[in-house]
This record gives sequence, structure tokens and C-alpha cells, in this order.
Amino acid sequence: MAGAMKIHDITRQLSPETFVWPGDPAVTYSQRVQDGYTVTGICMGSHSGTHIDAPLHVIPGGAGIEAVPLEAAVGPVLLRDVPPGPVPAGVFEGTSLLRVIIHSGWSADEPECYGYLQEEDARTLVEAGIIAIGTDAPSIEAPEGDGAVHRILLAAGVVIIELLDPGDLPGGEYMMVALPISCKGLDGSPARVILIEDMVS
Repeated sequence: MAGAMKIHDITRQLSPETFVWPGDPAVTYSQRVQDGYTVTGICMGSHSGTHIDAPLHVIPGGAGIEAVPLEAAVGPVLLRDVPPGPVPAGVFEGTSLLRVIIHSGWSADEPECYGYLQEEDARTLVEAGIIAIGTDAPSIEAPEGDGAVHRILLAAGVVIIELLDPGDLPGGEYMMVALPISCKGLDGSPARVILIEDMVS
């Protein structure tokens, strides 16, 4: 039915005010106008704003972002609200979907207060066949994490999408489209991510 589709952009806009993980490059613009054309130089880290991690991020010699399987980042997804802290046991039970997003209401005002996976959660999701997992937080693991959760997921080919912005979108099933910029050999890339209603098969 024409007009039944609703598109929700859950991408955080990039700007010099964009939150970055401590130690990462800040987002900066350098704009100039010459001969009637405006051109902007952009400097930022590969994990700025809403982004997708590549295996190379935590696995030496791992695949770059250009090798991330887009079929894993496009398809039905479960958006699930979780409290800050470790994700409660069983939060993903009752779904057969292979893509999940956890939404804990992360805010740059309290950057270390968010929902996250622990190593056992990551292994459980891998065993369940999950192919993509997203979060509204800057990391899928705890602020003090050592990268183990990333390594478990990325070594298994799971696509990790971070710093999403579902806002007040209710939990449930959607169609997700999450497309990274194809940057050869990079460990991650900003992405435009949308959720679509009324298109879940």
C-alpha cells in the first residue's frame, strides 16, 4: 500500500560538536569558497558518530570496512530497550531475528552510563546466529572493557553498529538499512542507518 512505509533515521549527525571516544580525533570542518564552489575538508576518526566496526578494529590483520557483508547490515531487526549496565539475561529471548539493537538511552552528558554486553552475552549471541548488533552507546561493551566483546563478535563475522540514535522510537521489529562508507582498509566507518516500519517480512 502506497504511503504505508515509515522511515526513521537513527543516525547521529556529524559536526564539530559530535561526541568522540576519549582519545579519538575530534570532528573538524575546514570550509572554503573558491570560484563559486563551496568545498569542505573534513577531519575525523573512523569511529565518529554513528559507525560500523570492522574486524581490523580489534583483530590485527582483520578485514577492513569494505569487506563488511552488507547483507548482514540490511534486514529485519529487533529494537530492544535495556537499562544501563550489563544487559539483563534473556533480553533477546522470544525472537528469531538475526539482527538486534540495544537502546539504553545513552547521553553524552553521562557518557559512561549505558547498556552493554559482557563476554558471555557475546558468545551466546554468536551461538544463536546473530549477524548484526547495534547500540545507542559509543561501545557495545563496558567503558572499562578490554575489547574482548568486540573480538568475540567481530571474529565470528557479526557486524557491530555503534552510537545509534533511536530517540523515543518504541521497541519492536523494524527493517534496518545500515550502510558504511566503503573506505578500503579502514577499521571502521561512519554509517547512515535507518529503520523502516511496515516492511518486516
